[in-house]
This record gives sequence, C-alpha cells and structure tokens, in this order.
Amino acid sequence: MATLKHSPLTYNVSQLLREEPGSRREYAFTESTLHLHEGEELRDIAGAARFTRTELGVFVDATASGNVSTTCMRCLQPALVAVEVTFVEQYRATVDVTTGASIAADRGEADEDDDAFIIDERHFLDIGSALREYAILEMPMRPLCKPDCLGLCAGCGVDLNQESCRCSETPVDDRFAALQALLDRKPQQ
Repeated sequence: MATLKHSPLTYNVSQLLREEPGSRREYAFTESTLHLHEGEELRDIAGAARFTRTELGVFVDATASGNVSTTCMRCLQPALVAVEVTFVEQYRATVDVTTGASIAADRGEADEDDDAFIIDERHFLDIGSALREYAILEMPMRPLCKPDCLGLCAGCGVDLNQESCRCSETPVDDRFAALQALLDRKPQQ
C-alpha cells in the first residue's frame, strides 16, 4: 500500500465520515510555506475551511491568502505577489470508515480518478493540494516586483531600476547605417 506525501494542511476526517451527511467542521489555518512548483512558494498562508459531510465524502469550502515568491518578468529579480484563493471541492472517500472496504470497488468505479480530490485510506484529507492548484491559477501572467518596474535594457541588459542604461540613447537600425555615416561626416570647408 503506497502512502501519499501530504502537505502540512492535512486533516483527519474519520470522525466526520462517521456522522450524518450535513455534519460540519470549521477550521482556521496558518502555514509558513507551501511549495507550488519549481522556484515558487506560497508564503505566510492564512485561511479558513468548512468541511461538510456528504454521501460521497467531504465537501470543502475554503478561502486563503498568502504571498507567492516568484521572479519579476521585467527585471528578473525576486518578487513577492499577494494572492487570494477561494475554492470549493468535493473530496471523495476511498475507504468506508466503519468497515475498511474500498468504496470505489463497491460502486464499480475506477480506483483512481485523476481529476478528483480524494480522502486517503487512512481518512486524511489534504487541502494543500487544492490550495496549491488554485494559487497557481491566481498568479498573474506577468508578475512584477513593483508596479513601476523599469525592467532590463534591451540593448545592454542593465537593470534600469538600479542604474542608467550604458548603450547609446538612439538605437541605429543597421539598414540605415550608410545614411547615418553620411550625417556623421563633417562637412568639408
């Protein structure tokens, strides 16, 4: 039996699964970091979640906020982007809490549905995986370190937020180089 690696935002819902549909639990949570993907983390996470027992498992309604550490798309310096996440998901139970029998086998369903959030065989529900997915969706397409970031110079590559450009002020188009040479030539006296 393979054990899944859980995020720090994992809850044991075995007692809730023993109760009638409609039963609820509410949780407030904080977490320092949650890995999103390569080079990006959700930091300073604060949120709340409501778990509601359903016939299939547990319905989760959650909100969270935090800051994503990423890279500025203009100057390539580290950037911290605030994100607000709200999600509602149905977590499907995979094992009956009273008998230990596989629920998917009883219903004639496949063991794993790639798109479904599941409650594992030990009755743990991981909202970290959903929070990770929704935080990635909330990220801006072009994150910036600050709204007025000047970025990098296209000519010399210097960070324009920290120093002035080193290349000429007027770029010369190679197609007009011969004409520019005529203008630059001093008139003969």
